[in-house]
Amino acid sequence: MRVRFRRPDAPTLILAVATIVTVTAALRLWLHLANPTIASLSYLLVVLIAATVSTLPVAIAVSVVADLCLNYFFLPPLGTFAIADPENWVALFAFLAVSVVASDLSATARAQAREALARRDELAQLLNERKAAELARQSAEFKSALLASLAHDLRTPLTAIRVAASNLQASWLADGDRREQSELILTEVDRLNRLFRNILEMARIDAGAVAADARWVHPSEIVEAALDQIGHSLQRHRLDVAIESDVLVNLDPRLTAAALAQLLQNATQYTPADSPIALTVTVSSEGLRVTLRDRGPGIAPRDLPHLFDRFYRGSGAGQRTAGTGMGLSIARGLLIAERGRIWAENCADGGARFTIAVPAESKAPMLADQHA
Repeated sequence: MRVRFRRPDAPTLILAVATIVTVTAALRLWLHLANPTIASLSYLLVVLIAATVSTLPVAIAVSVVADLCLNYFFLPPLGTFAIADPENWVALFAFLAVSVVASDLSATARAQAREALARRDELAQLLNERKAAELARQSAEFKSALLASLAHDLRTPLTAIRVAASNLQASWLADGDRREQSELILTEVDRLNRLFRNILEMARIDAGAVAADARWVHPSEIVEAALDQIGHSLQRHRLDVAIESDVLVNLDPRLTAAALAQLLQNATQYTPADSPIALTVTVSSEGLRVTLRDRGPGIAPRDLPHLFDRFYRGSGAGQRTAGTGMGLSIARGLLIAERGRIWAENCADGGARFTIAVPAESKAPMLADQHA
């Protein structure tokens, strides 16, 4: 058998030989000990360590050096490489046997460890591939569902507008029917405007292009701006507005009103016609708080954690109303831009309650006018 040393083995071999030399000097020169048992145990420890952390050639070489030192310095006759007692041959060959066995066990353990790491890496790769495949599948399903939803939301108002416009051309149509068809066209145009506005708002949120521009406004201005955005959607609902403060707040009225409009639009979709929607606005030291209470079916417990996720429509939403699931996510994104937040909860007596909270300074209108 030809023994070859690899370059990475050289530092281990040098360190092990230096350790044996140090142990020999410590026992003979500093402690003045010549007990072969103590010396053999000390050398054996070095051989075991070298065999464990290195390869078989290094272990054999360290064992040979330990054999020579034990023979020369500790086995009689001292100072020679002759062996007087045949039993000492056992000690010499024990080092070689220990080095071979320990090195073999160490190599086996390292091989098993490498195999375990390889299996772990393969398993991790397999899990990552499965995860990527699942994400790709979900992404494909999501894109398909989104395109179908957008197509439906575009096709429905366009069809209604086309039919109403054709009806308006009929000479036999009465004035009342003409007004009804005109109102239908305006409602569907507003619906299209909201859809395109939602798409633009979502793109701006994704691009991080939403920035707050705070100014002093009265809470009623925010409510009025929100109602202007969805006026036609509220025609079949009674909106009870209570503004319980007469102070001005310093926030971005456009972002806050747009978020409130999304909540109002959501309430009109899930609240039965002619049922009331309560809107309450308060101002405190913490800022502006807007609470919207509807009389709809409430929110399913499994939907609550995902209610403000992008394009999430909730269980059974497709059977009740059309939509893309962008509204509540847009509301949250707009409010985050001005350090606001939004949450939802079910009411004990039915319906759901949505709350907007925006941190803002407040002051009396007279003080604001003096500093304007």
